[in-house]
Amino acid sequence: MSYSQLTLPERHRIYILRYQDCLSLRAIGRLLGRHCSTIARECQRNQLDGHYLPAEGWLSATRRKEAKTPFLKVSSELLACIKSALKQFHSPEQIAGRLEAEGQVFVSHETIYKLIYADYEGLGACRKYLRQGRKVRRRRGGAKDKRGLIPKLVDIEFWPGEAEQKQVIGHWGSLGQRPWEGDTVIGANHQGGLVTYVDRASKFLVTGLLKNKKAGPVTALSIRLLQSEAAGKVKTITFDNGKEFSRHQELTGALEAECYFAKPYHCWERGLNEHTNGLLRQFFPSRQIFGQSNQSRCKGQWT
Repeated sequence: MSYSQLTLPERHRIYILRYQDCLSLRAIGRLLGRHCSTIARECQRNQLDGHYLPAEGWLSATRRKEAKTPFLKVSSELLACIKSALKQFHSPEQIAGRLEAEGQVFVSHETIYKLIYADYEGLGACRKYLRQGRKVRRRRGGAKDKRGLIPKLVDIEFWPGEAEQKQVIGHWGSLGQRPWEGDTVIGANHQGGLVTYVDRASKFLVTGLLKNKKAGPVTALSIRLLQSEAAGKVKTITFDNGKEFSRHQELTGALEAECYFAKPYHCWERGLNEHTNGLLRQFFPSRQIFGQSNQSRCKGQWT
């Protein structure tokens, strides 16, 4: 249940219920749908000679609200540091981590996002340097998946444990076969896109141009790319729950690689690929129509 400040009519009703009807604080709270401690604090804060004054309560609350200064701990030096880092295409997460590692004034990445989207001290102009470049901050958390199920999906919980040893190239004793993560980056109006595969150990990126994100073209391009660029070096691939990977069994047969799927809205379970796609988005924004590009231009952009 979200909290909201007491309104002026509620304060007047507290006065009537307390001094005319002689009700207890608990009874008043039940009638107003408020916790009794909220009523108690309101009466204690705003009384004169032992009597609660609703108008004084309303004025005091208004003054407290106006006295709040946003981003009080953000100095001009810190703002300059944040602006400089953003212009170098550092994400708010990277900036916050670097400030903490260097022992400077700590500021969370969410605060940096708030500074940008509130256009605090002109920081809104740096929104174009963000990975996604959204006009508003997207709400955290997921929603229910309404796109149906992928046939014979294998959950990531069955992923071989040794694949998590990403600091070593390949699995233990796997003769150079490596764990990969796959996804797509779609252009404006769903006109074209990229299919991306990243090796978790070496961070090697394999990507190709898509005409659309249907399962058939995605599967065919994936097989062609991985057979030509990483032949014999793919043992496992982890995808999100996009329906474009619903023909994963064809990948398994062609590449002799096991395919796994992260849990819905658990992007951190395949974080390297998400991070890589974010970097690509910085140079191929969501308004980009990939059909107007070509493969050689794409290669030149991320090389």
